[in-house]
Amino acid sequence: MKAAQIMTRNVRTVTPDTPAQAVARLLLDNAISAVPVIDPSGIPLGVVSEADFVRRPELATTKRRSWWLAYVADPQGGAEDFIQSHGQTAGEIMHRGLVAVGPDAELAKVADLLERRQVKRVFVIDGGAVTGVITRSDFVRAVAHADRRAGGAHADAQIREDIERRMSAEPWAPRALVTVLVENGKVSLLGMVTSQAERAALGLLAREADGVTEVADHLVVRAIPIVAGGMM
Repeated sequence: MKAAQIMTRNVRTVTPDTPAQAVARLLLDNAISAVPVIDPSGIPLGVVSEADFVRRPELATTKRRSWWLAYVADPQGGAEDFIQSHGQTAGEIMHRGLVAVGPDAELAKVADLLERRQVKRVFVIDGGAVTGVITRSDFVRAVAHADRRAGGAHADAQIREDIERRMSAEPWAPRALVTVLVENGKVSLLGMVTSQAERAALGLLAREADGVTEVADHLVVRAIPIVAGGMM
């Protein structure tokens, strides 16, 4: 599945000279947690999020570093922090740059970005302009509305090949010990696994294949004994 298929469109944006208070109202009125800042041509410059309003002079929540820390720290960095926390426009308080992907990016890449960059959203940029945004809620919505049988019937042979391909890609899957049979979309798993975890994981793996309507588990769990000098 691609980013464009689950992204939220009609993304709200602001310009660098939008007042900080107006940005805060925009977030509240639209129940969103962040808004991209764009230049007159629509090119994204940065993002303002809820986090940028936590440390504000209006709330008396700004941090004041001790004199010795300010002395040894980078003075330029301290000045930039002051501008961001006391800024009066979107351009002053924004964090520069966006975590973004193109509309054809695979959802696995989006998920990796959310986890690796520890962000709550990934923007979708097409032709240099912001066309959408993907948050965790969009993933939840996609799962809730997923229909694995959509798009027409799948040949049983294709389903079997898909499951076997998925098994081959997983180092834990006992590919040589398991037989996959498919009839009218119903998958039967036969053979031996070495643990209940492998058994459960294979069931989930089979259910994820497109076109699968049911999975019948006929697997037998047999732990491989370990003896001195190796495994028997």
